[in-house]
Amino acid sequence: MMASGVMYLRLVILLGLFNWHQMIRLAPSFLGLAFVALAVGWIWSRRPDDRSEAVKREFEPANPLELRAALLFAILFLATLVVTHLTVAHLGKAGVYALVAIMGVTDVDPLIMGITQATPALTPLAMALASILIAAASNNVVKGIYAYVITDRKTGTQSLCLLKGLAALGLAPLLWLPA
Repeated sequence: MMASGVMYLRLVILLGLFNWHQMIRLAPSFLGLAFVALAVGWIWSRRPDDRSEAVKREFEPANPLELRAALLFAILFLATLVVTHLTVAHLGKAGVYALVAIMGVTDVDPLIMGITQATPALTPLAMALASILIAAASNNVVKGIYAYVITDRKTGTQSLCLLKGLAALGLAPLLWLPA
């Protein structure tokens, strides 16, 4: 939950850097979602744990500033941009929404950057806003599925339910944003 809250804060910053008009439209919703996710995650993390054993660190993360990671991000960004442009040109609005829902499975940052750069030349503002909301919601559902598969049933079920709820809240702005 807290990671999703940070994701919404990161999306506001990305939108502010790359497309001010989109940021103005989505910032109130994203800041509210960030607050909800961070608050719920913080409260949830303070609950007592039934297990008393110490957590064993089995994975040591790699350096995120490694050149290979930056190159992979650049390739992913370019591929996302090309696929987004082709989808808009050949499949229209429904194709774009399906694409962003699928791409929400991965990192949403390259997708968001691609959508912000394509607007308004290729994608209308309303389509771009809806695409960003759908990608973020899809990403939350996928995080819930990962938690359900990787963790114990109780924690996984709670995570999946909370993240699906956050995804539903994240789609709520579709009701009042321009069509």
